[in-house]
Amino acid sequence: MPKLTMESLRLSNLLSAIREEFCKIPDRRSPESSAFAFPLPDILMSGLAMMFLQDPSLLAFQRHLHERHRRNNLQTIFHVNEVPGDSQFRRLLDPIEPYHLLKALNLCIHKLQPTKFWKEFRVLDGRYAVIFDGFEFFRSSRKGCSHCLEFNHKDGHVDYAHKALAVAFANPLKKLPIPIIVEEIRQEDGKTKQDCEMNAAKRIIPELAKQHSHMSMVIVADDLFSKLPIVKQIESSGMEYILVAKPADHQHIEENLTGIRKTGGVEHLKFKNDDGSVHEYEWAHDLELVGKSDYKTHWFACKIISKAGKTYKNSWITNIKPTRYNIKELVSVGRSRWQIENQVFDLLKNHGQHLEHNFGHGKEHLAFNFIILNFIAYMLQQILKMSDRLYNLTLEWMGPRYEFWESIRALIHFFIWADWESLLKHMLDGDDESALDSS
Repeated sequence: MPKLTMESLRLSNLLSAIREEFCKIPDRRSPESSAFAFPLPDILMSGLAMMFLQDPSLLAFQRHLHERHRRNNLQTIFHVNEVPGDSQFRRLLDPIEPYHLLKALNLCIHKLQPTKFWKEFRVLDGRYAVIFDGFEFFRSSRKGCSHCLEFNHKDGHVDYAHKALAVAFANPLKKLPIPIIVEEIRQEDGKTKQDCEMNAAKRIIPELAKQHSHMSMVIVADDLFSKLPIVKQIESSGMEYILVAKPADHQHIEENLTGIRKTGGVEHLKFKNDDGSVHEYEWAHDLELVGKSDYKTHWFACKIISKAGKTYKNSWITNIKPTRYNIKELVSVGRSRWQIENQVFDLLKNHGQHLEHNFGHGKEHLAFNFIILNFIAYMLQQILKMSDRLYNLTLEWMGPRYEFWESIRALIHFFIWADWESLLKHMLDGDDESALDSS
């Protein structure tokens, strides 16, 4: 890989590029406003720093550092010139349109594409698996804003929540998904019909096709999406799909399969894996998806019995023709949907990223803008995991992931560092004081 390409994946260069992207966001504030003293790029980079370091109290600590030393780590590492106060920060983040922030995710993908790491995401003869899944990032018995979704329960009580649909590139062998788009599922003013994952998917699919028109993408999602309108939209957007199709929800397919089995139209493959598990795969071509339409799709299923006797079963529909040569990879890609649950949502919710922390609802976009900043931070950490030897050495030396980030936060709270690399080098060699920024 050319050195110049690798240099573009250094955290300092990625942060600089993201700030440049944030500088393009139009500022609608009045120049006479007192808040105008805090440029929008500083607001957004401060939020990104909070999410990257998993530290909701970061701004206060860095303001204290600045009072004592006239410098702080938001300046030296995250390219922030003016550190906003906490209430100012939230008030200024609230009205920014989310699509401006999402451009930073796309920027990171473009930085990855010329590198060898990007090739590792290819599956099924050069395709890219795109995983869809919804998640909830706030729930309460109290309504926080006009955009809260409302959930009425049988016992009469009402919950209010914020949800979103996340999309990520993934390879089942690498287990290192990277986010592409996050779409909010929210109640809009004046609308009586509540937003849902299906509607969010309908908004995302054409945008995804537009942003990455040069790529051959296959959408991987759960049973919620294996419905005729979504399937047709995916195909009309020039993409392919592998969607979970539960027998109970696709009775027309099951009826067709019953007849096809009798005529030998369902093909089979059975083998024993190296780990002792037994795999049984089935597939069939050109089945009607629903009775009211002549649209036809392909079907495949797997049954895996582990060495310990545990059974896993699932089935999918796809517009990629299953064969004896690609069925193993089709199953592998179909099962990779769980990466977004286990490698993205679980990490962001339960391992310090504060995905479900209520940073505030705001009046317009505050809650969701925090989610986007969280996903940008996650993207940066995934890129470091792929490409940064120093980051991985430090992470391995520190042991558990939470201890690594606890140490990072402590060092950033009390000392000023010349840059991110200097901080990591100091962690590997605690006697080296040259990493401290004494200017």
